[in-house]
Amino acid sequence: MIENIRLSFKGIITHKMRSALTMLGIIIGIASIIVIVSIIEGTSDMLKKEMVNSGESTAMIELYAKEDSWSAYDSTYNGTIPGINKIDPKCVEEVSNVKGIKRAASVYKKEYSISFSYNDKYDQGSVYGVGEDYFALTDFVLSSGRLFIERDFTNRNNVAVISSSVASSFFSNENAVGKTITIGNEMFVVVGVVSKIKDYSNINTLSDYYQKVGYSMSSVYIPKTSWDLVAGYDDIEALAIQLVSPDDILSASTMASNILNQTINNENYEYKAGYLMEASKELEKITNTISMLLIGIASISLLVGGIGVMNIMLVSVTERTREIGLKKALGAKRRMILAQFLTEAVVLTSLGGFIGVILGIGISKVVAMAMMMTASVNLTAILISVGFSMFVGIVFGIVPSIKAAKLDPIEALRYE
Repeated sequence: MIENIRLSFKGIITHKMRSALTMLGIIIGIASIIVIVSIIEGTSDMLKKEMVNSGESTAMIELYAKEDSWSAYDSTYNGTIPGINKIDPKCVEEVSNVKGIKRAASVYKKEYSISFSYNDKYDQGSVYGVGEDYFALTDFVLSSGRLFIERDFTNRNNVAVISSSVASSFFSNENAVGKTITIGNEMFVVVGVVSKIKDYSNINTLSDYYQKVGYSMSSVYIPKTSWDLVAGYDDIEALAIQLVSPDDILSASTMASNILNQTINNENYEYKAGYLMEASKELEKITNTISMLLIGIASISLLVGGIGVMNIMLVSVTERTREIGLKKALGAKRRMILAQFLTEAVVLTSLGGFIGVILGIGISKVVAMAMMMTASVNLTAILISVGFSMFVGIVFGIVPSIKAAKLDPIEALRYE
């Protein structure tokens, strides 16, 4: 085998131009597949990150009515639901131990159903009732002031932490800390302002700025113990989970939902990640379809390259007819001749596949930089591509190899 590989490389070096042109189809096909898979994977990862709270790896498991897609938090029913209890701390701990989840925290939330104001300025966004552990599982950074401390919960202090967008809307260039805002009909003192990320890297577009720095969604956070002052009733809770990776959206969210659903004694409701689960499934379906379509198109290059390999190997068999006859006359068996020519075909296509992988990775990076996108080089795609190029060598090299192995030694020695 080693001798066959050595002879294969010797033949490639001897006929450099012919070998390069033969490998060209394989190189283009493999490079195209690597570029397509890398760009699609990168785009998919980016969309998943945006789905999970606009870039941070935090998802919300909420209670939904089974007969429709509306969250129970937005229903006309205000108060507790029969058979739905508060989320037990032991349940939160169990969810935190699920594979793909870093940590979890129960939280109250209302979206666009509670307004907040300061003097004559009004805004409407999301209001959250959180515990001390909530901010630890988000990517928020404290811009000014402080976060909640233990006495805020034990004393049921009317304090609030606001997002940077609320601070900009209400207080412009003023310091928001110490100011009093009204949430619903209750007054709260602002003790802190949170921003979205810890650094300002990878901001290439205006969209990046708003998602990572501006944090355009208006959000206000208050201690869980003060939630009834805003909601006016003993509300139901959601569960915020921090994911290890956006790729864990489906598996981790499903596991967390199953754990919470075991505590329900009402067949009309269930916990789930809601639109996040559906969007993730739809995204995977779309990206898989697009990937298969584009990879199918790119595979045509591999088919053309394979035909080129078969053609050049047939030419090689013709050129080396006397050599084959001499080897057979000296006792070389048919399987030895078959193995030699098959090895040459595999080495030729494998070398083309390796060059195609390197070229594909390079092109992926360049395209991603030029289009301000993310390219995710998939190791599985690389291994499959190289393996497929070897498979092409075997398939399209088998016919020339069989032809060489079947040559009659006497007729081969007479060949001019």
